[in-house]
Amino acid sequence: MTRIPIEIEKIKVEQRNFTIDQHPDTPKYSVVTRYLFKLAEKGNIWTKTIICDRDDLLKLREKIDTLLLQTTTAEVLNISEERSSVVDEHYQSDKLCESCSYKLTHKCVECLFVLQSPLERLLFLELTKNKISFRTQYGVNWNGKNIATAGREYGNKDYNFKEVLTVPDFYIEKRNVKLCVYTDGHTYHERTEEQALRDRNIDRTLQELGFQVLRYTGKEVKENVGKVVADIKKWIG
Repeated sequence: MTRIPIEIEKIKVEQRNFTIDQHPDTPKYSVVTRYLFKLAEKGNIWTKTIICDRDDLLKLREKIDTLLLQTTTAEVLNISEERSSVVDEHYQSDKLCESCSYKLTHKCVECLFVLQSPLERLLFLELTKNKISFRTQYGVNWNGKNIATAGREYGNKDYNFKEVLTVPDFYIEKRNVKLCVYTDGHTYHERTEEQALRDRNIDRTLQELGFQVLRYTGKEVKENVGKVVADIKKWIG
């Protein structure tokens, strides 16, 4: 991220007192508060400094606020107007967005358009807050390698989804640990026998390929996401 090369600091300046009917005891000079505005060229080849007063800074702030208010969500996030409308709608009605620290950032775009459920989004935000590095929707092929999944379809001979073993909701790799994390919308008891068998087979294959697997129910994530994050931290050391 590019840092704006501007610094502002409060300073004290000696100013001559000019009045027509100046009393003899009035000091010729007084100390007033001013602001030193510094603009540095990239690489610090030169620095421009300006001494200004409070009114000047207020006018600058007003202009900046006006420009920011005129900048749309689509412009800030560099997304289409259609997606921008979706983001704005979430900001107005989505509880996860109410106190989110990642509004109008690339994290926001990933949270709303890459993740596939509120459960994933909740865990996504908690992992991010805890500064845990992860990848979302991480495709794994039958050889344990990362594989692109976008656009794949069953029956497509050139880009068949059958080449994908699984797509963990979150993939975390740290030191010698390769961890696949899943958030299931159903509880263990709600899963059909077919779903449970499929998950067990995937987990077994992943473990044979050197991965660790953690699966959490929707209830676990919603009611105690802090414990889920703590578990993940233990696994990755």
